[in-house]
Amino acid sequence: MSDVTQDLRLSLRMLSRSPVFTVVAVLTLALGIAANTAIFSVVNAVLLSSLPFPEQDRLVMAWSRTPTMPRWSVAPANFLDWRAQGDVFDGLAAFSQLHVSLSGDDLPERLRGASVSTNYFQVLGVGAALGTTFQPVAGETGPRQVVVLSHGLWKRRFGSDPNIIGRAIRLDERSHEVVGVMPERFTLPDIGPRKTTPTEPPELWIPAPLHDIPQLGASAGLDLSQSRDTSYLRVLGRLKPGVTLERASAAMSAVAQRLEQEYPASNLHSGITLVPLREQIVGDVRPVLWVLLAAVGLVMAIACANVANLFLVRAAARRQEMAVRAALGAGRGRMMRQLLTESLVLALLAGALGVFLAAWGLDGLMHLVPAELPRLDEVRVDGRVLAFALCVSLATGVLFGLLPALQASRPDLNGVLRQTGGGKLAGGQRSRDVLVVGEVALALVLLIGAGLLLRTLWRLQEVDPGFREESVLTWSLSLPGDKYPDEARQGAFFQQVAERVASLPGVRSAGAATDLPLGGANIWFEVEVEGRAPPSPEESANVGFQVVTSGYFQSLGIPVRRGREVTVLDTRATQPVVVLNESAARRFFPEGEAVGQRLRLGDSSTPWLTVVGVVGDTRYDGPDKDVRPEAYVPALQRSLFFMSFAARTELEPLALAGSVRAAVAALDKDLPLSALRTMEQRVDAATARPRFVSLLVAVFALLSLLLAGVGLSGVMAYSARQRTREIGIRMALGARPGDVLRMVLGQGMRLALAGVVLGLLGAWGMTRVLSSLLFGVSATDPVVFGSLSVLVAGVALLATWLPAHRATRVDPQVALRGE
Repeated sequence: MSDVTQDLRLSLRMLSRSPVFTVVAVLTLALGIAANTAIFSVVNAVLLSSLPFPEQDRLVMAWSRTPTMPRWSVAPANFLDWRAQGDVFDGLAAFSQLHVSLSGDDLPERLRGASVSTNYFQVLGVGAALGTTFQPVAGETGPRQVVVLSHGLWKRRFGSDPNIIGRAIRLDERSHEVVGVMPERFTLPDIGPRKTTPTEPPELWIPAPLHDIPQLGASAGLDLSQSRDTSYLRVLGRLKPGVTLERASAAMSAVAQRLEQEYPASNLHSGITLVPLREQIVGDVRPVLWVLLAAVGLVMAIACANVANLFLVRAAARRQEMAVRAALGAGRGRMMRQLLTESLVLALLAGALGVFLAAWGLDGLMHLVPAELPRLDEVRVDGRVLAFALCVSLATGVLFGLLPALQASRPDLNGVLRQTGGGKLAGGQRSRDVLVVGEVALALVLLIGAGLLLRTLWRLQEVDPGFREESVLTWSLSLPGDKYPDEARQGAFFQQVAERVASLPGVRSAGAATDLPLGGANIWFEVEVEGRAPPSPEESANVGFQVVTSGYFQSLGIPVRRGREVTVLDTRATQPVVVLNESAARRFFPEGEAVGQRLRLGDSSTPWLTVVGVVGDTRYDGPDKDVRPEAYVPALQRSLFFMSFAARTELEPLALAGSVRAAVAALDKDLPLSALRTMEQRVDAATARPRFVSLLVAVFALLSLLLAGVGLSGVMAYSARQRTREIGIRMALGARPGDVLRMVLGQGMRLALAGVVLGLLGAWGMTRVLSSLLFGVSATDPVVFGSLSVLVAGVALLATWLPAHRATRVDPQVALRGE
């Protein structure tokens, strides 16, 4: 311990004697450690941290599986059979997405929620922090309208009132008694079957018996508990202790086969897919975050190589010190320990500064992170992140300090002590050259990755979404079932809102649809074309279902290709009609004109719809997803309780927000608007993730290129100083400055080109990992590979030219006299 203490004191003293070296090295490493720590804090929260549920590995999501849909929502009757026959589960709970209007003393507010079976919290294994959760009741019918609040909603809307339990609040014009408040860490994002990444978590939970689901049952007075055709439930299960996912999947496959035999009309060729809850929540975020962590890891490696080069140069300046130590009896191990102690002290200083910078910059990073990433509220610098930063710091200290320590601990005693110049650090120049080649190679790998991602972003932004997003204001409305109990009232109200908003000054047109483009949509129906035999389950054709008001296509600039669009004359008193997009028209009427033909959406109980128009394709699932067939039906003929509006304006769209609110309030003062934003903001949100990844990787790549350029320039400058006598002799014998320039440039460019070759090989392998994140660009795109190789070579030429030009100014007399 006395030796360690002595090494620490000596290390601090030696570092304080070289303040410029210490500051440069600490800042270089601190930036790398800060970037790694910040990105790891996101990875830790999203991918590594445990879910706030006991025995989380036993929690799974259960989905219906069809030949075309590997994960789909569950019909209520199927869920009841799963629960009765699924003996591999301790419990199965159902839930569905819910949006409700909270009204009262404050302004009405639209809230995210979930309607859940009463055993939902018991399956998750979490109790309330205040009050109680729902108590399971036989038949899942409860005597009261009750609600459980999230901790965030309780704090934000009710001021953390400890007396909230037992208080009545109004949700969609119904009185609900608050029975519990969940813990602060309790969160479970809304999980949809077609969404690869979950959305924001619910703010409240309402127990919903299967015969009274607010979204689909209550408004229409339907009993859906025996339905096998209407699929809207998400199912969560807790496996019994010791039951593996494979065993549970096999058992549930047997259940699916029994249901297929008993109910072939609805369950033919259907199965059950079990997915671990953690995997379902993470979605397809995992490769994105690992790519970012790998990118900052490469930046850290380049920073380490730069600092290692600084230590090699410093070790060369300390040759005589090391030789004297060796002559006085210091062993090689003792000297290596001293030098490694210096590098570790430096790395720990950089680590402390890096953690401070990471904590300081984390808020800025979170503003860049797409909101669709799950569990972002859990991102923080916690104990695991600090442990990661410590490990990175220690590993960094060893990584950049080991090679200089090995070189410096083998001094040429005779040469150094005689000061003949023969004590030049053996292999030092080769080591520095190898590090520079590695830096250039890693920088090129990062640059090519960033180039591919940026080109992907450009391709996504170039995709035609099928509508014009400029000057469009959007918002959503949802109607309470008690006040608007049937489709006729719902459709009439939505049409009134569209007409009233369209009449506002500065508004050109307004309309509404079930879902707006790029936001995803989950309503699908099977299609039967008149005059053709109903398709078999293997051949069944699905179409996306949209309810629209008049003015919708005009508001979004969706062109009418043939026929007409929906009008106010398409009411329940007239012939049922439908408008198809071009993909649906080609899919269902490949032989000729679709207008005038008839088709049916759903089962045989639904009416035949006459196709009156064909409109352009729009992308609902994102710019990187294929266009899907869509069917649009008039809101005055068939409606749902929720709609999203679009209004094309002549003014700044958000400037009309107040007028739109007033127009809606004039019709119903208790209805709040939700998701109020411009269509351009929605389009930006659709590319938020690729933009975040590509821009962040691009920043890391440029930083790595800068570090590689600085490292190459430093090595060439040191090499030129080492060859001062040689250059002086050459110039004394008649060499011209141009000859010296070419000599030094040639040495530097050989290192750079070696790095480029290695970088191209590394990038060729790396792009296989990136392929899942690319769109519209090849993983080995020659334009990206070629242009960025030229860029790196150009930066290397500039970095080499500066010390080469300085070498041409050597005075031969001064150089020879110095020797």
